[in-house]
Amino acid sequence: MQEYTIQRSNRRCHVSDREFVPGESYYSALIAQGSSLLRQDFSEEIWERNRPGGVVGWWVSTVPQKRLGRPKPAPVHVLLAALEVLLEDPLKGELAYLLTLLLIRRRVLSEPIGLQLNSEEEPMDSSLLHLTHAGSNREFVVPICQPEVRRMESLQQELDQLLFSEA
Repeated sequence: MQEYTIQRSNRRCHVSDREFVPGESYYSALIAQGSSLLRQDFSEEIWERNRPGGVVGWWVSTVPQKRLGRPKPAPVHVLLAALEVLLEDPLKGELAYLLTLLLIRRRVLSEPIGLQLNSEEEPMDSSLLHLTHAGSNREFVVPICQPEVRRMESLQQELDQLLFSEA
């Protein structure tokens, strides 16, 4: 038994060079050329009007509809950069705080190891989170800012835009 390697569809009509659109049906044909087989794809109109010669086999396919993929989480370095930008804008304090909580939960940010207070040092401000990113040793000082209940929905939408990208 002889094996043949058949190339994948390029989703273009062999005759008109028109690209097939999602949901469109098209014909694929295996055509004998010497001792090999060549795949050619044809739009329905061209297949019905003028079938090629030397066809060994053919089938009908449909271009799949484009699916919206699941959003992919943004990379950590993008989230850290977004956090830095948010921390510079006093009007984005709630969003920066929520993003910080998520980064703590994901173990991206943590309290610095060995953070000890000497008797001469002033106590740390309890309204601030002092965090580090272990991979880059970057330090973040984030104001604790409880979000207002009336803004939760809009904050959730903004956070989703930061956290996810289209697939």
